[in-house]
Amino acid sequence: MLSACSGGPYPLCDVKTLFPDPPRPLDATYQVDGRTLHYVEMPGSEQTRILFIHGSPGSWEAWAAYLRDPALQRMGTLIAPDRAGYGRSVGAADPNMAAQGRLLAPLLGKGEASTIVVGHSLGGPIAAQLALDYPGQVRAAVLIAPSMAPEYEHPRWYNLLGDTWIARWLAPDELLKSNAEMLPLREELQALMPRWSSLRVPTVVIQGEHDRLVDPRTADFAERVLPARWARIERLADAGHFVLWKQPQIVVDAIQAVNQRALLGTQHLP
Repeated sequence: MLSACSGGPYPLCDVKTLFPDPPRPLDATYQVDGRTLHYVEMPGSEQTRILFIHGSPGSWEAWAAYLRDPALQRMGTLIAPDRAGYGRSVGAADPNMAAQGRLLAPLLGKGEASTIVVGHSLGGPIAAQLALDYPGQVRAAVLIAPSMAPEYEHPRWYNLLGDTWIARWLAPDELLKSNAEMLPLREELQALMPRWSSLRVPTVVIQGEHDRLVDPRTADFAERVLPARWARIERLADAGHFVLWKQPQIVVDAIQAVNQRALLGTQHLP
């Protein structure tokens, strides 16, 4: 693999295949910056939106089980996009964090502080970017094994190999797009460094101690840079990078916790 950050446990397939029985999410596209981006939406109350952001590579299917979750369905509208360049979102991937946020911003709820952003791996800092750039629309954030610490994010051997002409000739397009995101990631994260202390929404960071793709010390980084009154760091002794599939209830609990704290107007999370 040229990037081993993320990717769902499902092959790329349509909504009816993954959701043979109702309720079934809607399949839709939208236009932004001259691009056509794809997403699926499980309709619910518009007072709350939960926006799920996949890693690199990946697609909306990474979150299919969450769109099925009855507890989350009761909370509101559930949305899972294909990020730029992945799945059915056409065109090239964009490694710029601010641009990634701008491309996803049309999916945020129109109401004040109506959206909970949830990101896995590279989707983590993109979720945080949305919270920083659109504070009036984002209610809370859950960052799962987030690639957010520049000192621990550096190109791996397969990224460097993927930047050679033979890899560009032989490798699948999705992995080449992922590689284009991963090579400049450290610089993108450095640009975010001055902004972490400005995060002002209830936030949970979930980090597995056995993560081989995102350094477990990322939890220490998050504890250091995020405002303590807004953020809670969960270190999972028995988890790796793909906690979102192997221990989904932990993620669901975190989503419910940040939502409750945001609605109550309290900053501290238990």
